[in-house]
Amino acid sequence: MKSSEKVKVALVRCSSYELAKVSRALEEGIELAGGFDAIFRRGEKVLLKPNLLAPDPPETATTTHPAVFEAVSTYFLERSCIVSYGDSPCFHDSLRAFKKSGMHDVAVRLNLRAADFTNKEKVFFEHGRQNKFFEIAKGALEADCIVSLPKLKTHGLTLLTGAIKNQLGCVPGMAKSAFHAKLETVEKFSQMLVDLTMFLKPRLYIMDGITAMEGNGPRRGKAVNLGVLLVSTDPVALDAAAASIIGLEPGLVIPIVIGSESGLGTKEDFEVVGDRIENVRKKFALPRFSGSYNSIPPFIRNAVKRLLIYKPVINYKLCSGCLECRRICPTNPKSILIRADRFPEHNYRTCINCYCCQETCPEGAITLKIKPLKGGFA
Repeated sequence: MKSSEKVKVALVRCSSYELAKVSRALEEGIELAGGFDAIFRRGEKVLLKPNLLAPDPPETATTTHPAVFEAVSTYFLERSCIVSYGDSPCFHDSLRAFKKSGMHDVAVRLNLRAADFTNKEKVFFEHGRQNKFFEIAKGALEADCIVSLPKLKTHGLTLLTGAIKNQLGCVPGMAKSAFHAKLETVEKFSQMLVDLTMFLKPRLYIMDGITAMEGNGPRRGKAVNLGVLLVSTDPVALDAAAASIIGLEPGLVIPIVIGSESGLGTKEDFEVVGDRIENVRKKFALPRFSGSYNSIPPFIRNAVKRLLIYKPVINYKLCSGCLECRRICPTNPKSILIRADRFPEHNYRTCINCYCCQETCPEGAITLKIKPLKGGFA
């Protein structure tokens, strides 16, 4: 690609997860984004990094759909690449999650190798703006290149989870939640995501937006038939296009802003090829209102956030008392206490508003609401 050419984000319609349709859309998207020969070499070790948040079935839209995973796997196998796959959910067993998502059956059928996402290696990243050390899964380090397969979903903390955030799964296990404890603001957390992606440098990003998620994402939101596949070499441009498709101003998504400022990619100077955003745009409900809060300058936002902010709130009609929210809570001591009836309760005095509890809750019992502090407890 010539330096004068704009980055391309391929937007391809795909009406269902019928494998033949997904494969055609994928091939068209990769060709529009630059083509295989311009991005990869035959015989390379390609790691596929899907979104594997939790052990949920494909119809929930929590994870990358197995049809997309199969189409991408087959595409690279047909071009003589050595394909492996891996991800590390923060709390859940990865094998169980892969089986529940339907991707494990695909991997067995295609004889794909499961990459090592259990063992890790500490790495130094000289160019990290904020984070110069990471613990990375060995499987991610052993590959020649990474192909990132994010799912288009809303997210409580970052409003959108997509191409930039998908690399967090290359940090094994509970080490991910430790970032929330150390990086209390959305700006710091987003800079970490950007630094991590700049270190890993996935060659290509293929976003599954055929069925996306709105509302109480990234796990228990509402599945929405959006019917699109997005492909790009630029994660910032891809996320900016995805935000625009769901009616969200890209400038309100902090990872997009910081990614553009850090040189990870561009949030404005890119070309959408294939279909047009206007033809597929659909306004999504968000986990919290995006307009005023994210647009407030950070120094003001941080000053007022303990007075009036979106807090995780438990709906006890839905809560099963499993306490996964407490287990995932990254603060020490835990900001989720256990009541006398064995149900969880937030301590808002120590809560850092990372929304890990909302993200993890298997019942969708935790939502984000404006909740002024009154004594510190729910």
